[in-house]
Amino acid sequence: MSDDDKQNGGVDLGEFLEFYLLDSQEQIEKLGAGLLQLEKEGNNSALINDLFRSAHSLKGASGTMGYTSIVALTHSAEDLLDRLRQGKIEVSMDLIDVLLSMTDRVKAMLAQVEQHEEISVEYQDVVDEMKALLNGGGSAVPKQVIEEVSEKTNNDFAPLDFSLSEQEKMKIVDARSLGHGIYQVDVQFSPNTLMKAVRAVMAVQRMENLGTVLKALPSVEELENGSYESFSILVLSDEPQEEIRSEILEVSEIDDVSVNVYPGLENEESQLELVQTSAQVQQAKDEAAATSNAVATQGETAETVPTQNHPVVKAAPSAPATSGEGNQQVHTIRVDTVRMDNLINLVGEMVITRTRLVQIGLDLKEQHKMDALVNNLNETTVYLGRLMNDLQESAMRLRMVPIGTVFSRFPRLVRDLSRKTSKEIELVLKGEDTELDKTVVEVIGDPLMHLIRNSVDHGIEHPEERLAAGKPEVGQITLDAYHDGNHIAILVADDGGGLDLPKIRQKAVEKGLISAQEELTDREIANLIFLPGFSTADKVTDISGRGVGMDVVKKALNNLGGVVDIDTRKGYGTTFTIRLPLTLAIIQALLVEVGTEIYAVPLSSVLETLLVERKEIKTVGGLPMVQLRGNTLPLISLQEKFELPTPETPSAEVFVVVVGLGDKTLGLIVDGLRGQQEIVIKSLGDVLNNLPGIAGATILGDGKVTLILDVGSLLQDILVKRKS
Repeated sequence: MSDDDKQNGGVDLGEFLEFYLLDSQEQIEKLGAGLLQLEKEGNNSALINDLFRSAHSLKGASGTMGYTSIVALTHSAEDLLDRLRQGKIEVSMDLIDVLLSMTDRVKAMLAQVEQHEEISVEYQDVVDEMKALLNGGGSAVPKQVIEEVSEKTNNDFAPLDFSLSEQEKMKIVDARSLGHGIYQVDVQFSPNTLMKAVRAVMAVQRMENLGTVLKALPSVEELENGSYESFSILVLSDEPQEEIRSEILEVSEIDDVSVNVYPGLENEESQLELVQTSAQVQQAKDEAAATSNAVATQGETAETVPTQNHPVVKAAPSAPATSGEGNQQVHTIRVDTVRMDNLINLVGEMVITRTRLVQIGLDLKEQHKMDALVNNLNETTVYLGRLMNDLQESAMRLRMVPIGTVFSRFPRLVRDLSRKTSKEIELVLKGEDTELDKTVVEVIGDPLMHLIRNSVDHGIEHPEERLAAGKPEVGQITLDAYHDGNHIAILVADDGGGLDLPKIRQKAVEKGLISAQEELTDREIANLIFLPGFSTADKVTDISGRGVGMDVVKKALNNLGGVVDIDTRKGYGTTFTIRLPLTLAIIQALLVEVGTEIYAVPLSSVLETLLVERKEIKTVGGLPMVQLRGNTLPLISLQEKFELPTPETPSAEVFVVVVGLGDKTLGLIVDGLRGQQEIVIKSLGDVLNNLPGIAGATILGDGKVTLILDVGSLLQDILVKRKS
């Protein structure tokens, strides 16, 4: 969209773009998820009403912003859902397919809007499909046909002069430009009706449920004081004329109702002059602001119709408060992620400063043990520490978002893949409310998508194979998330045929990844699928078999400090278990000494610490090992790993920090332990960001910079050395 489009008639809508995108993306996600639910449940009236409201809100907000192509798509979807909720058409696979196609096109359009590009996505084919469903179902007649029939069969109809204001005229112009119905409703009272004004008010209220009432003649006061036998209403509505007529006839003491298409303004040139007046520009500004506020608070947005010069807002009734109270307060606000990250960064700096204050206090106490001021300083730093802990926890919770925001994209993926592969698959979602760091949520989507694609293509069998094996015809993929200590565990499990371990081993030997004589456990064979370029697919498809995907999963998880583990049983299925840190900003760490250097080990990965005599360390296959409670623990010397100077007189004993992720453990050989400390993770920048074994850096209480160890990378290093 060009700058001219965004400055519609002098109305700067750029400031509302962020609110619009947030709300529109939320509405389109609700539509997609709701349509998949509707496909399972059939004619669920409450769900259909929710879908209709989402389409209506999306159409209204898009019209306010002037995105006519999105308005056209959502308007057709709204018509289809409206006929569905009236029971005039039934839920079908074709209906769900076309509405899902509509959501795909709108998502693509919103992506272009977000990139400040002109909307170029083709959409007319989807609109035509929706119209075909409407007409094919016999439940809808195109509005232009209604108007033509009305104009041909109502030759005696005489449009009234409603003495419309400029704003009301503008609404008619804009409604006509998008094909909305503009009707003059003439209502005839029954003979000897006493309370005509009351009947007129009741009729107007019924019309407000079907559209927007612009004017009624005569007025209520005139009806009360005069001897009128009829009155007329000017209404904007997308409902069929017969339905409007039937609705008013339900009011008692109404004898007859005629509904005719109102011709609108007589002069097209006067229309254009009208919408360009400064009064209308100001009105558009005011109403656009009101609509934006409605978008920001997730209420029912206003329905809008863009004109040739600027969008015009027509107020829509707000959604009923779920609490049952008339004036429901808004309890949430949306905050720009840049502002939130800045707050987290400031809290991190305060944590560092607090640590330095504590260190200064301890140093002063060593020199001035009996000084009252020093004691007061230390007491104050203790209290400051409590406050900082509360502030830090509150700030970190701002970064936590439910993983359901990621899970919600996969039902559609599984539906489409199951249809492509001719498999019957059900996706079960659990733990959607489990929260984790927003940085993790932003990255975890692609790895999960690859795992689910793998389960669909390689895991779940075709229905006939499942029936022959005594399984249900419908395969099941489970996506689950739960807290596991200081980590979050995400499971992707299927009840398919399990991994073909002999075939995986054979492919690995053929590709030269392992030798034919090498002995590997089943778990180690299963993990071979994460090697770059590895694939067991016999042919390349658009789902898998491309030699990429699973290694991307491993790399993405390593970058997040996480690991993935595989548990598979032939004929019963496969479970991928991902373990990730809850947060990536402020963590507890164990400080260790290696020569003159200090390193930070994330405490969530520390299992225990040992004091080991050097003579107990044995070398097996080129790797140092030590016996720990009957098991062999592989070791890494941080002094050798980071090529630090070797001490002239090595001590007889060394400290070993046992770390682990999942079922994998490793011992880090260090010279000393400094103790536990809260640290703030700082990025090393693009140049140093991929240093092996290093996750980032932090600043200690004495102001020195210390590197943070990447436990996942060190574990991976050991696995590679074992295989080589």
